[in-house]
Amino acid sequence: MKKTRVGLFFGGLSNEADISIISAKNIIKYFDYKQYTLVMVYWHKNNQFYILKNAEEIKNISEKNKINVGDFSKLFDVALPITHGKYGEDGALQGLLEIQKVPYCGCRVLSSSLCMDKAVFKTFLAGHKINQVKFDFIDLRNKKQNDVERWIAKIKNNFELPVYMKPSNSGSSVGINKVTDFKNLKKAVRDAARHDDKILVEQGLVNPREIEVAVLGNEELTISDPGELVLDGAFYDFDEKYEKNRTPVAIPAKLDSKTKHKIKNMAEKVYHLCDCKGFARVDFFIKNDKVYLNEINTLPGFTDISMFPMLMKSAGIHYTNLINRIIKLAN
Repeated sequence: MKKTRVGLFFGGLSNEADISIISAKNIIKYFDYKQYTLVMVYWHKNNQFYILKNAEEIKNISEKNKINVGDFSKLFDVALPITHGKYGEDGALQGLLEIQKVPYCGCRVLSSSLCMDKAVFKTFLAGHKINQVKFDFIDLRNKKQNDVERWIAKIKNNFELPVYMKPSNSGSSVGINKVTDFKNLKKAVRDAARHDDKILVEQGLVNPREIEVAVLGNEELTISDPGELVLDGAFYDFDEKYEKNRTPVAIPAKLDSKTKHKIKNMAEKVYHLCDCKGFARVDFFIKNDKVYLNEINTLPGFTDISMFPMLMKSAGIHYTNLINRIIKLAN
């Protein structure tokens, strides 16, 4: 019997391409080669796709390995995107796969796009009365400097310190600044604007608990018990996540049964509201016993230190079985 060919997409055009490669190497390591045939598809910064024999070929790409989008369906039966960030996680690659009629793992075009754009996502969920921190946003396209100045003045009037300034379409804490002095708002806007035209500001909570839940499934869901990033008041920025690797986690998080139940129910509700499929990680804050939804990550990291596989392991689904389950959920 012919084995299903799985096209593992990694790399991409975003500022998270390096994280994508780390995630992909882990999937390659734990892949079930007895059940599936792995096809490695590297998405180069030049916007071309290449078939690789191993991940190390990234360092020496050969033009003879370049493939056309129209050949996707001939080369693999199912696509597994692990392309974090813009174009790989926001529905663009997903739409490309749909045009080529290739089944793929994870969220569809609509939910990928919705969950990637933090401003749209938060506005949508606010309409469904999901509890979140106060937020506001500005789209810098066609805006003049006076418009930005007025928005900054609005933040000073309506928010308390600290606040977080973020690019609306980015992940892995790239371009995010914790602002503890309003004098630094302009710089924070400039930093975020390097990554996106749409800028989001959020009310910061003082020393909140950061809670994450892993979700697996389409209609019937497996939801992990919550885990916690134990930050001791620090900001979980890119360096903390991937460079220093020193942020301790608690899996499961120490929560009373009522709070745990509330978080898992909220995760299930927002996963379905946003029409998520396959797998995702849902993130929360807790402050003064109040639960705030933070975001849904539709292509969570699969590195050794990533919360999603660790949370699923705590739910009894180990790495190889997790990949197999995700592949079976493709549509």
